[in-house]
Amino acid sequence: MKILHALNWIKFAGTENACVQLCNELVKEHEIYLMSDKNILKYIDKNVKLIEINFKKNRYNPIFLHKIAKILDEISPDIIHAHNAKVIEIIYNARFFMKKKIPLIATKHTLEFKKNYKLADLCVAVLDETKKILPPNSIIIENGILYKKPEKIKKLDKFHIISSGRLSAIKQMDVVIKALSLVKFDFVCEIFGQGEKQGELERLISELKLDKKVFLRGFVDNINDHLASCDLQIIASKFEAYGLVAIDGIYYSPLMISTNTGICERILPSELKFSATPENLAHKLDEIHANYDKFVQIFAPIKAKKDEFSVEKMAQKYINAYENLIKDFKK
Repeated sequence: MKILHALNWIKFAGTENACVQLCNELVKEHEIYLMSDKNILKYIDKNVKLIEINFKKNRYNPIFLHKIAKILDEISPDIIHAHNAKVIEIIYNARFFMKKKIPLIATKHTLEFKKNYKLADLCVAVLDETKKILPPNSIIIENGILYKKPEKIKKLDKFHIISSGRLSAIKQMDVVIKALSLVKFDFVCEIFGQGEKQGELERLISELKLDKKVFLRGFVDNINDHLASCDLQIIASKFEAYGLVAIDGIYYSPLMISTNTGICERILPSELKFSATPENLAHKLDEIHANYDKFVQIFAPIKAKKDEFSVEKMAQKYINAYENLIKDFKK
């Protein structure tokens, strides 16, 4: 099958990661094109054919739309898979300039309502909550990731905590830092990610005199290695549409706790959830530190189900969806 993915690159975060994981898995058996920014090149398999497009241009510009249509006509994919609301509209409008109409499928990776999804021939939600804001012609396909055997990093001599994600208000890294200023045990915490709140978080760490305990490490390509080498992973997000970082935790972390959001709302028992205030999180951390083996055992059955979140399963569900849409399109 010839499949073209279209992604408006913002930065390498959840949506971009999900698209890359899918493309890299599908290219093992299919011809895959990815229409996106050149910045994504280092993340994709060498067999994925990148078409450099700046989707930030005016989506109503007929010259730009004609350019997109010409590219699509030349490739002539069996199906087009869009990963952002803006891209859906661009592809939909470009189809008016094309020689033949190609079916358009779109995945909703966030919980922000966007009316553009009604333009797709089929919508995919990553969770039940996401499906509620999509048109009736929607199905659910949960995200998956590719397992990479981690390399152990030297074990620290203190209780080692990791939190990873975009440094934005919604991820609530400030709650993690404030909670750590209240705990009753010694620790080291590494926060991985980039974002607009970095300066604010650096100041907070300094104000709370945590400079020798909490470290902002930026973005890394080997988060699996770090998670496999820590004692605890914290997800403090206000909400997640899905949360690939949680799947990372299931694959690699010995123990993970989270707010009641995204995939964690469904897969984690109450003992591994907390409400996102510094006091509540600090209490949970003290409890975990005092009874660590007990909490690791609680998390073990969730880790045992990691194959349910494999990229292979996700890719096969998408292939089934593509084939069904193509079949319906020909009727």
